[in-house]
Amino acid sequence: MRLITLKRGDTLNLVCTVQQQGQPLDITGWQIDCWVRAPGGKLVHRLAVVIGNLAAAGTYLLSATSAETSGWPTGQLSADIRYADAAGCVMHTCDVSVQVLDAVTTP
Repeated sequence: MRLITLKRGDTLNLVCTVQQQGQPLDITGWQIDCWVRAPGGKLVHRLAVVIGNLAAAGTYLLSATSAETSGWPTGQLSADIRYADAAGCVMHTCDVSVQVLDAVTTP
């Protein structure tokens, strides 16, 4: 399981690349979703997904703004990434833990 640590109010930008046997896959036409959930399954946030012009290289961006993460609960949250390719084949990543801490400095 992977771990991402952030503080409430941080901007989250994750550049991701889909690979198969170490080689990037063309994700043109794919649907990508990533939902962050609290213990018990309560939805905390649906991350924005931008595939953009790097689809042929398998690259996309997952993000949440500072304003969005400022409302996330502290503690350990979980997520995975769901892929649906152009042919309709659905795949999920392993779980990712998101450790959310309180920010000390808040203007």
